[in-house]
Amino acid sequence: MKRHRLATVPARPHRSGMSLLEVFVALAIFIAALAVITQIISTGSRASARAQFQSEATLRAESCMAEAVAGIVPLQAERKSFEDDAAWQWSLTVESGPHVDTLLLTVAVEHTTETGRVNGTATLRRIIRDPQLFLNAASASSTSSALDLLQ
Repeated sequence: MKRHRLATVPARPHRSGMSLLEVFVALAIFIAALAVITQIISTGSRASARAQFQSEATLRAESCMAEAVAGIVPLQAERKSFEDDAAWQWSLTVESGPHVDTLLLTVAVEHTTETGRVNGTATLRRIIRDPQLFLNAASASSTSSALDLLQ
């Protein structure tokens, strides 16, 4: 005759699985970490856009300064928009330089949104010789050449 033993379930000192409280704590930690990661990505994105605007503003200012020094742009105070993008404006100011027969050129470039927020700015200053000095010298030279021919 076979004996059947009654299977007894041993008392478990620890439960398997997670309680509802543990699930909520894990969920709170996950949401907090997700919020922090989202904030870091947003900050990095804004910093990247700001750096791009700053770089473009510097390049545009250097271009305007080169045009002013080369004589393509007249050396007079003015404020204009760029032809390729009206959101970018530039201004040129011309002042007397710190030395005799010099001029101080200041080029300021800025990008403004439709709402009026400034995204990027750059300002360059450069001291150049007064171009009028060269024109006066050339004029005096050609006048004296013409007088020499007449004599």
